[in-house]
Amino acid sequence: MPPSPSATPAARFLDALADRLAVGVASVVAILDPGCVVLGGEVGQAGGEELAGRVRDRIARMTPLPTEVRTTTLGGDAVLRGALLTARDRAQEELFTPGERPIQRW
Repeated sequence: MPPSPSATPAARFLDALADRLAVGVASVVAILDPGCVVLGGEVGQAGGEELAGRVRDRIARMTPLPTEVRTTTLGGDAVLRGALLTARDRAQEELFTPGERPIQRW
């Protein structure tokens, strides 16, 4: 959808970004049908609900599958934080779960 000539530079930027994101998101939706897509990291935080709404509108025109679009509040290091928490949980399980475990040699 072309931006309005009277739109502010910020609105034109969000429209252009939403156009690009919607193409990728619609491709994922067509294959996986996730029902909900989260705009993560710094892009999701910076664009906020305004960007999510624009992406949601574009996806609704591109696919018949109902898809919710949300933004994250976790920031750019969410994947790293999740990996660290998973590693910690596995280490605790290995160290503190009763029973013998074979020693793994690397």
